[in-house]
Amino acid sequence: MKRAIVLAVFFVFAISLFGVNRIVEIAVEGNAKTLDSTVRNLSGIKIGDEFDIEKIYRAKRALQESGLFTDVYMQIKTVDSDYRLVITVEEANTIYPYFGQYLTIGVGERNLLGTGVNIYGGLRFLRFTDKKFLGFIPQPQFFWGGFTLGAGYPQALGTGIDFITELTLFKEVPWQSDLLLTLNRFKLGASYPFGDYVAGVSYTFESGTFDASVTNDYSVSIVNGAFAFGDAENFRQERSNLYGNTVLSYGFGKGYSYLQQTAVMNFWYRIIGRIYILSTTRAGVTYLGTAPVTKQFYIGGNTDLKGWNPYSFNPGHFVFESVEAGVPLTENFGIAPSDELSVYIPKLYLMGVVGSDKTFGLRLSGCRSE
Repeated sequence: MKRAIVLAVFFVFAISLFGVNRIVEIAVEGNAKTLDSTVRNLSGIKIGDEFDIEKIYRAKRALQESGLFTDVYMQIKTVDSDYRLVITVEEANTIYPYFGQYLTIGVGERNLLGTGVNIYGGLRFLRFTDKKFLGFIPQPQFFWGGFTLGAGYPQALGTGIDFITELTLFKEVPWQSDLLLTLNRFKLGASYPFGDYVAGVSYTFESGTFDASVTNDYSVSIVNGAFAFGDAENFRQERSNLYGNTVLSYGFGKGYSYLQQTAVMNFWYRIIGRIYILSTTRAGVTYLGTAPVTKQFYIGGNTDLKGWNPYSFNPGHFVFESVEAGVPLTENFGIAPSDELSVYIPKLYLMGVVGSDKTFGLRLSGCRSE
């Protein structure tokens, strides 16, 4: 009995001596519009969390990258054997111009009523005709081409989950040599970041009707599951960095039923100074069916394989590789010690893609100034 009492007393003493330090209070200062709860939710830190300096750094970066603040300060103060976290922010202007697909122009607000909700919208009212002004400038034309409305809610209600939704109702959208009389899309998605990883799911419904080729009218629903790793936003800050993602898509609808998986792997390496190389590898496998040929599912994107028609193919199986090398130069064409002191950043691109049906291409691009 005495031995049990001694062991219990020693156990309590050990806990008090080597106990875990925790965040017992979170104070927010400097905010006029943004709610205290919004700042705490975006930081990802909760009262009762174990004190972790790495988590404090991640919280500061999350607040800075939210677009709501021009600067963020984090202070740690002791409270007995625990800590009080003071977050001081300088608020930014959160109203911004919105530019979307097919010359959609509008406005957005990143901090609706101080909640951190990002809401945006835009109209299509301007397009360019085949007529030329002064023989070479396309003449603009006003028309009603539809609208886009969307919203995002990062770290919603302190759950750590980011929600997004978007509704698009377009008319008269150019598509290769044809015209989409209507292009409607609805998207709803959620993602959950944890450390350097993000997991997400989304649902997209898209339908289109064509002017000339009515047999190509489509209506498809797509369910996506995605996983991403690494830091795609700040990868240039390290000597080397590996980041990427993979997406599993199941589509079904009018004339479609397919299961496709795509993956992207990026490797950044700074050779010496600011001279760098960036490798991007994409791959895809279609397990069943045939995925539709739309911009939503095009493997290259707008800037890959420059000069190719981005709507021309979507192979069942493919591998894409892009290697980019660059070095910042001064106005005298010397090597600049930093990007900020550079005038030109010539870049050399080597791109190629091979797929399951007539989708082989290779492009060697020269220098590009940025």
